[in-house]
Amino acid sequence: RQITLLVLSCLALWVRPGRTSAWWDNFANGVVADTEWRENFRMSRAPLFALLEELRPYIEGQMTNMRAPVDPIKKVAMTLYYLSNEGRLRETADAFGVSRQSASAFVRQTCKAIATHLGPKYVKLPFTEPEAAELVEGFHRAHGVPRCLGAVDGTHVEIKQPPSNSVEFGNGKGGHCVSVQAVCDYTYRFMDVVITSPGSVRDARACANTRLIRFLRTGRVPALEKQTVEGEEGIPISLLGDPADPLLPFLMKEYSNGGSMPQDRYVGLCLCRAHMVIGHAFGRLKARFHALKRPMDINLKDLPNVIYSCFVLHNYCEANKDYVDENSVLEAVQFDKNQSYNAIIP
Repeated sequence: RQITLLVLSCLALWVRPGRTSAWWDNFANGVVADTEWRENFRMSRAPLFALLEELRPYIEGQMTNMRAPVDPIKKVAMTLYYLSNEGRLRETADAFGVSRQSASAFVRQTCKAIATHLGPKYVKLPFTEPEAAELVEGFHRAHGVPRCLGAVDGTHVEIKQPPSNSVEFGNGKGGHCVSVQAVCDYTYRFMDVVITSPGSVRDARACANTRLIRFLRTGRVPALEKQTVEGEEGIPISLLGDPADPLLPFLMKEYSNGGSMPQDRYVGLCLCRAHMVIGHAFGRLKARFHALKRPMDINLKDLPNVIYSCFVLHNYCEANKDYVDENSVLEAVQFDKNQSYNAIIP
């Protein structure tokens, strides 16, 4: 009797009393249409199982005498559901028939594996001249700005009030958040993400912390040969920022006052339109993963991995052509604007 009670006690760590995994079992048994996979996990069945194989070595549990490990596919699906469903652990736990504590543990474990092991593969800088040249040429074709590697900007992710240093994470509107600075290419994929800044750090200061700015300056990312025009100085490759960003090497931005001459205003308009690619990339990201639109019920120390995993998965979805509805993207872009992430505490 004591052994039976002990086994039941251990199983309680995985299973939520009164709940079953029937909803998820329909997916696992292949009786659900691909549209349902995309709606609930932001990717169709085949890419999800391919993602599983990349993550399996890092999230597969060990069989013990007390319990069988949770199937890795269930952990991956649970994590994707949590990130897609506004970061609500209780709803995620109920959908998969596990306890809230188990859902939290699986999400944190899987996000750490995604950030650590898949991050370098899917969120990467161009370290060779052909890679850099392809991005520059692609940006020119898509957005009309020459010699541009990508666009840089920041967004905020709301968090619950931290137990300490809450002022440092203030957003100037009574809430709390972390700042995320990112660089995207012409295809709306992210190639550099920095999540270390508290919400009260100004975007201009966070911009200077991007790896790509540092690596361009030090030569780790190829700067390519300057493009010369007759009678003009050579033009280096650069990133495209907004008027609030600082003047930095390899950073191009429109005039803060719009420019005084007609040609200046025209150039500024072109740069402004091209810079919208980063806002649209953030919109696609948050349209996929609604967890980034509200304070998640995850520990502050685990949040960087959870947030970064959203960027990795976004790039994975874009690479596999699991796109999001454009109306949802536009709503997410407007949501980001409403956050007014430039209104930071001085």
